[in-house]
Amino acid sequence: MNRRRFIQTTAAVGAGITLTPKLLKGFDEPQIIQDDFLENDNVVIILELFGGNDGLNTIIPAEDSEYYKIRPNIGIPVEEAIKVNDIYMNKALVEDVSNGGMKRMFEDGRLAIVEGIGYDQPNLSHFRSEDIWLSGINPKTNNNQKLLEGWLGRYFAHKLPNYPMEIPEHPISISIDGAISLMFKSEKGDMGVALTDPDEFYKLGVGLTPKEDLLTGKNYYDNEYNFVHTIARQSDLYSQAVKAAYDKGITIINGNLYSDSGLSNKFKMISALIAGGLKTKVFFVKLSNFDSHAQQMNTSFTGQHYALLNESAKAISEFMQDALENGYSERITGMTISEFGRRAYDNGSRGTDHGAASMQFIWGHDKFVNGGYWNNRPNLNDLDQYGNTKFQTDYRVIFTEILEKRLGATPDDVTKVFGESFLPLNVLEKRVNSIFNQNAQIANGKIIISPNPNSGVGKIRFELKKPAFVDITIFSLNGKVSQVIQRSYLFEGYYKIPFNIITNGTYIVSVTADNNRFTEKFTVFR
Repeated sequence: MNRRRFIQTTAAVGAGITLTPKLLKGFDEPQIIQDDFLENDNVVIILELFGGNDGLNTIIPAEDSEYYKIRPNIGIPVEEAIKVNDIYMNKALVEDVSNGGMKRMFEDGRLAIVEGIGYDQPNLSHFRSEDIWLSGINPKTNNNQKLLEGWLGRYFAHKLPNYPMEIPEHPISISIDGAISLMFKSEKGDMGVALTDPDEFYKLGVGLTPKEDLLTGKNYYDNEYNFVHTIARQSDLYSQAVKAAYDKGITIINGNLYSDSGLSNKFKMISALIAGGLKTKVFFVKLSNFDSHAQQMNTSFTGQHYALLNESAKAISEFMQDALENGYSERITGMTISEFGRRAYDNGSRGTDHGAASMQFIWGHDKFVNGGYWNNRPNLNDLDQYGNTKFQTDYRVIFTEILEKRLGATPDDVTKVFGESFLPLNVLEKRVNSIFNQNAQIANGKIIISPNPNSGVGKIRFELKKPAFVDITIFSLNGKVSQVIQRSYLFEGYYKIPFNIITNGTYIVSVTADNNRFTEKFTVFR
């Protein structure tokens, strides 16, 4: 094998699999691994709206007069919006979209709209802010800190300690793109593959497995040879798995449902791969051009932003209808992400500049997604010093939901991934039976805060059925740790744990017993 020619033309570039040579010293042939967290059939789809989606013109604060004062050129009138329950959607989410679009999904309880998503000290650079979102690390003012690993890459690397010599049967994640997303990168290499066409992906990888055995020496030559050998074998394996699933799935799905757009075609490909039996856990898709400094909206209240939202709504609605018809809609959880929102004030050019907090969609089956409007409406009378809406919930709170409730993570896993703890917002319901220790659950699955409301002084009451390591932590509503009450091994019995909070507000107590988490909300009035 010619290593240079191989890397240039095949797997290392085309299949998106990159390994680090130092990890490959002294090993046997790579093995297929089965693991508890790989056994459930949940599928997560992440749609990145790159460029900074304008949340204020996606879910419109049409009953707030301040909105029209600060957006005289692009404020969307009530009569041009779509009212659903007590919110107003951009009509792009509904017009010419099959099955009533996002309005129907919202009414059916299959769509959650989470307002005020962001992070502390936001960075308004597209690429730096995107790296912050995809890495799951917020370096705040340290813009020199390199962000080279993604939050899912770190998690998958943690759950697969012997990767790449023990690999899942199918790619654990796929970027429907020409390159692997930062989200899937780890110190062990790329925890997944990138592809835009299953047939081309197959051509790049098939038949690459060398006939020769791995070398057993410890020298530089043997390590380099084995490095290429392992990439080739993985590429061969995964290219065949992707091709077989796609060829089978494309004959099963309802291809006539999909619009003729780039994004719809990507979702159509994902549907075929799932229907064909591919066991990939996470698919990543990207839609660009949301950076709308000028001509974001024309005088007919359509334009660039409208077109992008409409393309997104069509792809999501079509895909979920296809998933319903083919019997796998319960397995799907989707969410949008965007590196930031837009400035609250329009800029006089029928556009908006880089902002901070925004909103995001989370969708799936109504049994496992708590549809509705989450968090408070943006307060346009209380903007930050740059004229941006303030964030209410850290973006990693939603990532925590995905990790714990779809990908089998424990609270300890989450802390390892992000370097700090976050509390799920409970937008999602756990779909599969927990793989955690069920013998350590809280009696009746309930904790009690007394009194509630209180003056900041109270007790956390619960009954522990069996001995367990217990973590008791109080979180603020943005999902971040406010106070650690206790982390210790407790015997079975009834407990009344005191707490003291000095600041007014609403808080959430989390009691975790051997990685089974139970929560309760309470309010402090001093």
